[in-house]
Amino acid sequence: MIDLREYGLDEKSREARAKRFAVAIAAAWKATAHEAGDDLGSVLRDYKRGIVITQATSNMVIVTLQGIVPNLLEQGQPPHDMRDYLLRTVRVGASPIRRDKKGRPYRFIMFRRKVAEIRRMGMKGAYDGAKSLEATMSGSGGRLLYGSRMPSGRAKHYISRGGVRSVSDALSGMVKLVGVTTAEGAQRGGTNTTYATWRTVSYKRPEAWQHSGRPALNLAHQVIDNINQIAEDAGI
Repeated sequence: MIDLREYGLDEKSREARAKRFAVAIAAAWKATAHEAGDDLGSVLRDYKRGIVITQATSNMVIVTLQGIVPNLLEQGQPPHDMRDYLLRTVRVGASPIRRDKKGRPYRFIMFRRKVAEIRRMGMKGAYDGAKSLEATMSGSGGRLLYGSRMPSGRAKHYISRGGVRSVSDALSGMVKLVGVTTAEGAQRGGTNTTYATWRTVSYKRPEAWQHSGRPALNLAHQVIDNINQIAEDAGI
């Protein structure tokens, strides 16, 4: 929250400049997030989208960060159960939260696997096995037409920092996704091959999906510490 009166602006100019100042703050925050891309990982896009101007009046500018996961990274996390948010919120385009016969929530989470990850996680010949998989492609209505899957035993099981062993190994059930990536790719007949696995998030195993925690990023504090320079650059 920024009080424009601290910058000595008269009443008539405050409202005109407030929006420009708010846009400058949001842009600086997004640029700071981009620089911290390695720390944000796959959440970077959602974090930047979550930076929203919620108020820009003659007296006040408020820019906030929205979204459960972005705020968990911004504010830090103690050790916690990831299901508290994986089974409560769903990003646009992500798999839906379902209910079993007892009414308990569960969902399937996709994990993309890069070639380097397959080589690192897999045992000898795992990548050759991945390349030889029958393609899984997108059919009508966006439904997947499954090809073959990677059998179990081609990679080690994942062990969390808390010592919990995954039910499936890292590559078990992996498929080879083959499809058009962009409109430009469709025009030139280009396709893209990626690999993915799915894992079930549920409360079936109490010890599963436990996060060891992470320190706060405090990117907003970095923006606040640089607020005078942002105001100067914006001509406030």
